[in-house]
Amino acid sequence: MVFTSSTMSKSESEVQIVSKCFNVEQSCSDTNAYHNLLTLEDVQVLVKHAAGGKAVVENFSLELYSDGKLGYLGSHQRLSVNIKTVSEKYTLSFFVKAVPYNIPTQAEYVLDKCVFLKEKIFYRDIIPQLYHEYKGEPWTATCFLVKDNLLVFEDLETKGYSLRTKLFNKELIVSGLTAIAKLHASCLLAEARLGKTFKKMYPHAFIENAFSETGKTKKWFDVSVNAIVAIAEHLGLDATLIPKACEKVHAALEMSSTKRNVISHGDLWGNNLMFSNTVPPNCLLLDFQLMRYSPLAHDVANFLYLTADKHFRVTWEESMLKHYYSVLRETMNSTKSVSLEIPPWSELIEGMEEQRLAAIITAAIYFQTVLLDKKTSMEIMNDSIGYHEYVFNNRNETLLKVMKTDPVYSKRLTEIVSELVEYSFRLDELPKPT
Repeated sequence: MVFTSSTMSKSESEVQIVSKCFNVEQSCSDTNAYHNLLTLEDVQVLVKHAAGGKAVVENFSLELYSDGKLGYLGSHQRLSVNIKTVSEKYTLSFFVKAVPYNIPTQAEYVLDKCVFLKEKIFYRDIIPQLYHEYKGEPWTATCFLVKDNLLVFEDLETKGYSLRTKLFNKELIVSGLTAIAKLHASCLLAEARLGKTFKKMYPHAFIENAFSETGKTKKWFDVSVNAIVAIAEHLGLDATLIPKACEKVHAALEMSSTKRNVISHGDLWGNNLMFSNTVPPNCLLLDFQLMRYSPLAHDVANFLYLTADKHFRVTWEESMLKHYYSVLRETMNSTKSVSLEIPPWSELIEGMEEQRLAAIITAAIYFQTVLLDKKTSMEIMNDSIGYHEYVFNNRNETLLKVMKTDPVYSKRLTEIVSELVEYSFRLDELPKPT
């Protein structure tokens, strides 16, 4: 569920997302916005929805949520609000995701990718539709306030949720696939009720921004591919076909013409899922800044490659697919108010093979950054010059240096790059996304 300080029609939001994306320079110049992210009126609105109308805001403060990097497309902060009612005083805690204005180069890149605009539409306009028919446990965090440059969520840490290591065990994989299946089922249920797709209702919310083929993102992609080549050569592998193979990622990001498409998270690495401390753990999906409209297997394949190692996938992939499909069927059958056809099992299996190469490419690119140790990551991300060099110019030396000192980092990059090299020599025989 989402609460906003204002409402806006679909057409207005679509006009705004386009105009904002072409006004990056002006937006980035407003560095004061970082220090004035929330007004008292904003805080009063979100407290009203979170704690009820009788709660009075005495004061509030913002501080960094963590001394580590939680994500790479925003600044993450904790909002503490001191509350007074007739009978008591207490403090409410919220999680705030904001444009990182304190690092101008990073802020410009974030605004250029329109990630906040996409997520604004998701939590403000789409989530209420997804939860209309869905009656199960939540699969994402509650968003209390949506603005152009920030979103305010419930603080899941105070409710016993936490991030886990970036290599998941079987229990966490099962929990993550459960949440993914519920997201996909919610989309199919909502579209059956509405009689049209979310892609048609909110087309600008699904414009590709993770692997777009223009602008700064194209520079980032080229630098990432160059780094894969450097790693492969460092490992003594034949990297000649890596650039050609990596170009194949784009075809897998498109809507399928032969399979059911759903709202796909699109960015399922370890820090975008949080787990409860219960047994078994409940999973909530976070950060929909890179969402797509894709076939079912897109999220499933990317999740397995981003959070599990090769041994786990070889051993458990079929079992994990069966679990995902079981939850999808169960969720879609949970309501009698809409009638719809459940996608066949064969569609998921065929989709996995069509999405596998793109999932390998995505992991080989993402691992370069998301698996960096905290110290190295913060040194890069907190320095505008270092950030620009790493993201848009060349990161080969940095990655090879970290591989020499971090055995876990080295193992996962070695494994995924080796797998990509193998697939690069089989391009003609691999199933094509349809």
